[in-house]
Amino acid sequence: MVESQHIIFIPESQQTPDELTEVVNEIPAGIKPRIVPWSGSVSAGVQAVESILDREEIRRVILVGAGTGAGVALEIAKNQPRRVERLVLDSPLVTFDEKQLKGMSTALKMMPGFFFRKKNKKDLLQQVEEARTAVPMGFSEITMPTLIIRGSAAKAGIDSDLEKQIPSARATTIIGANWLTYTTHGRQTGAAIAEFLAQ
Repeated sequence: MVESQHIIFIPESQQTPDELTEVVNEIPAGIKPRIVPWSGSVSAGVQAVESILDREEIRRVILVGAGTGAGVALEIAKNQPRRVERLVLDSPLVTFDEKQLKGMSTALKMMPGFFFRKKNKKDLLQQVEEARTAVPMGFSEITMPTLIIRGSAAKAGIDSDLEKQIPSARATTIIGANWLTYTTHGRQTGAAIAEFLAQ
């Protein structure tokens, strides 16, 4: 059973908080949920989350990171291990290979700006370039209990490597879900998180 009364959800970059409603509804009473929307680089996401933790003087927290938000959660857990009691990673997307990043960059450059609606094409290109030059994060230092959630319909990805690299990690699969399980299977994702917190 967890001690912390705070759980912070870090969704995929530029996703809206309402996509997490079903997940939040499954969180046990007594734990105060917060959703921290973010955009830009992982370091910008870390800054957004840490500013809330510091402003509200939250000393112990459960972090739930999804997609690229998992990279934000992992970075905080690595830098502040005493502050993070538990870690949940939904469909973690924390590394890309060079070929993927080059393809992303080329595709973004070719797309007209109006396709991006509220997103800034220049910011997205900068994020891809930062990912290309970033030093891969090591995960063996993550020692708090960690749950990795994946969808059965999602392609195999980095999460299987994470499970091997994080000593205290265990994984669960949401049947029928794809990447970012909470977007289509919110109740099941929330139930998996609640079960993990009860242990």
